[in-house]
Amino acid sequence: MRLTVCCLTALFTALAFRPVFSQTSTSSAPDPVLLTIGGKPTTVGEFNQVYRKNLLVADTTGGTATPRQYLDLFVNYKLKVRAAEARGLDTTQAFREELATYRQQAAQSFLTDKAATEALLREAYERMKEEINASHLLVSVPANAAPADTLAAYQKAMALRERLLNGEDFAALARANSGDASAAQNGGNLGWFTALQMVYPFESAAYRLDKGKVSLPVRTQFGYHLIRVNDRRAAQGKVKVAHILVRLAPNAPQPEQAAAKTKIDEAHAALQRGEPFERVVKQYTDDATSRSTGGVLQPFGTGQMIGPFESAAFGLKKVGAYSAPFQTTYGWHIVKLLEKLPLEPYEQLSGVIRQKVQADGRSSLGKQVTLARLKRENGFSENPAVLNEVLAASAPGLTEGKFTPNLSGPLAGKTLFTLGGQPVPVRRFMEFVRKRVVEPQAGAEPGALLRELYGQFVEDENFRYEEPHLEEKNGDFKALVQEFHDGILLFQVMETDVLNKSLSDSTGQVAYFQRNQTKYKMPESVAATVLNAASRDVLDQARKLLAKQPYPLNRKLPDLYFDRGQTSLTEKHREQLFDLLVIMAKNPGYSVEVTGNADTAEDDSVSAARVRNVVRYLTSGGGIRMTRIVEIDEGKFKPASKTERDKNQRVGFVFFTNSKQDVANRFNQSKPDNLIVSEGVFRKGEDKLLDSVPWKPGRQTLERGGRVIQIDIEQVQPARLKSFAEARGAVINDYQAELERQWVEGLRRQFPVVINEEEVRKLK
Repeated sequence: MRLTVCCLTALFTALAFRPVFSQTSTSSAPDPVLLTIGGKPTTVGEFNQVYRKNLLVADTTGGTATPRQYLDLFVNYKLKVRAAEARGLDTTQAFREELATYRQQAAQSFLTDKAATEALLREAYERMKEEINASHLLVSVPANAAPADTLAAYQKAMALRERLLNGEDFAALARANSGDASAAQNGGNLGWFTALQMVYPFESAAYRLDKGKVSLPVRTQFGYHLIRVNDRRAAQGKVKVAHILVRLAPNAPQPEQAAAKTKIDEAHAALQRGEPFERVVKQYTDDATSRSTGGVLQPFGTGQMIGPFESAAFGLKKVGAYSAPFQTTYGWHIVKLLEKLPLEPYEQLSGVIRQKVQADGRSSLGKQVTLARLKRENGFSENPAVLNEVLAASAPGLTEGKFTPNLSGPLAGKTLFTLGGQPVPVRRFMEFVRKRVVEPQAGAEPGALLRELYGQFVEDENFRYEEPHLEEKNGDFKALVQEFHDGILLFQVMETDVLNKSLSDSTGQVAYFQRNQTKYKMPESVAATVLNAASRDVLDQARKLLAKQPYPLNRKLPDLYFDRGQTSLTEKHREQLFDLLVIMAKNPGYSVEVTGNADTAEDDSVSAARVRNVVRYLTSGGGIRMTRIVEIDEGKFKPASKTERDKNQRVGFVFFTNSKQDVANRFNQSKPDNLIVSEGVFRKGEDKLLDSVPWKPGRQTLERGGRVIQIDIEQVQPARLKSFAEARGAVINDYQAELERQWVEGLRRQFPVVINEEEVRKLK
């Protein structure tokens, strides 16, 4: 569904679903009415808040609107919301559920202590200024294991630490004892990392540890870690690179491996000859995503790419330099350095850091501060005796994920704690546990697991109690919920009154097109081929090759020679055919002509059998499709040599292609840009050479800058009006805009708008 009917819709959709938090005034002064729509008032404060927020989102209005200019957009927006309310769309079950979902999601941000969160953001940023290379050894133990198991894991970690302090090799000890499976390959070495790339307790311990030291056991959800910091360095920042990728699976057959290596070496050779990186990318890369951008990737920092790629990229010291070919699990790469980017200021990164912190375990620290405050504000009072009774009670099936609590027993009705003056019974906690524990908890001890769940329950109950009161306590939250409310209604009413109608009303679309047909024009274009050659000789040779299709490439490959009467392939034949497989794998546009000959003394069937055996090897062993092979049996009646009879006992090969670019590549092997081929349909301004000549069918030859250019124009398509089918997408968008305009005009009649001009003049 398209929602980009006009800038207004985009503007307020962004408003509704991309809120920017700001502080609202706590002043008790009355908020004056700015306007009424159908008798429903909107205050100056609501308008100002919406206006300020929309100044912070992407500029969809083509410039910064003044409050007075913005007021017209705001009125149209409120009119649509008013229309939705008048129809009762805000009373439906679907609306209430959607609003409740958005409200619940937003509440999480307001239920986290902002000061504590800000401290975590600052801490993460300061740590991002430094990168750490560390090794670790993990003694695995579940987070809610029995105390005895936890103690045993801790003691094992301490014993291993003692061995490390006594000089044992960290890598060897990690390979033999670590619960991290990767240690078998890396000896526990995690490489370089920075903040927000490891779980928080691990990160904190690593950043506090001196180089070369081994930490005390560090507890995470995975168990106990022994950490050794191998090295520290200032943050490398980020790099922006372009790359060439020749894709290769790790276990690819030998012919594919050889073809990939040949292809990346050819790309590297082209760069060394001075060919532009972007052109080499276009010709060689297998990365379809970055091909159109010249191989350019998004900037990245430490720990964001696989090791060899990251090392190659950061190893380039000079902008414009490129690496030698190197291999990763994805294939072969060449990387070019475009830009080195230092760590951005905190103000630029805070949004990204906030998202990562919220998804990270450290976010619970901010919640804990909030939880402590809520307990105080809402009169949380725990009953220790009942809690101990609950924790000591039998919990059959708890760790197996089959917990069935006794909800009718005497314990179930006892008060576990009070909140807001209301008792919370044990029964509610048991129901909470039953819903949470639905899978086996391997290694967990029932008592420890129950205590962990109790902590979660207390948190949930306090936050659940607070949520309904957020609007009373926080003006920002109240405004945000109102924005969600209006945004949902806006989408629903636009969908029914404009979007669906414009998409389904084919008669209306055609009528609109007929009224506005002159808006939809197809510019003048030509179907043409441009050969841009370094010399006339190169151009003449290219003309000969392109005279017929498919184009012969004159690429040399040695003939296969057979003993008299022999048709089977020898090991030497297979070695020779391997080169052909490499060529075909590297050039998917190629086809090959396989021609068999025989001496006059041989049977008539010999040459055909030789061709058949070669083709069978190429298709079954080499994976070449039959559609790429042409079989020719010339037998003994068309000898390959009239003077050397044994030269007729052979199979020969000729390569062809349907791609003019392959022909150009043949010329460019010896010298970059020997031949540049451009073909397709062009409009004015898309090709400078075409723009410089008359647009008429036929061939034109010219010289520019020491080069010889041949331009073949097959067809000239004059400028014309588009048909409805050609213009349909644009027509639908324009028709949507017209329907919306008409609809809003009707809404203004239905819901009269009264503006308080005195308050408008005060807007800033």
